[in-house]
Amino acid sequence: YVEQYVRVYFSDIPVMAEIARCESHFRHYDGDGNVLRGEENPRDVGVMQINEDYHLDTALESEIDLYTLEGNLRYARALYEKMGLAPWKYSKKCWGRTVVALAN
Repeated sequence: YVEQYVRVYFSDIPVMAEIARCESHFRHYDGDGNVLRGEENPRDVGVMQINEDYHLDTALESEIDLYTLEGNLRYARALYEKMGLAPWKYSKKCWGRTVVALAN
């Protein structure tokens, strides 16, 4: 369900779906039903692994709930529109080939 939702939501920016695959394996919640947190950094949350330290205040000011699937994706889209792929640079080794494939 989450993978399909993400792919449809980012059908106009397919690399973002690949980032979700790399960042969270299309999971928004963990096995206990809690919002997914990053393994390397527990401040990264949700399917798009949005970092609370850098983005929670801005999300709250924009009335976006990072802890819902819809809010996490909405914030990721706004972040992409503002900063491009830079916020996900640490997982580029995983999704970077997709950018090249989509360009061809």
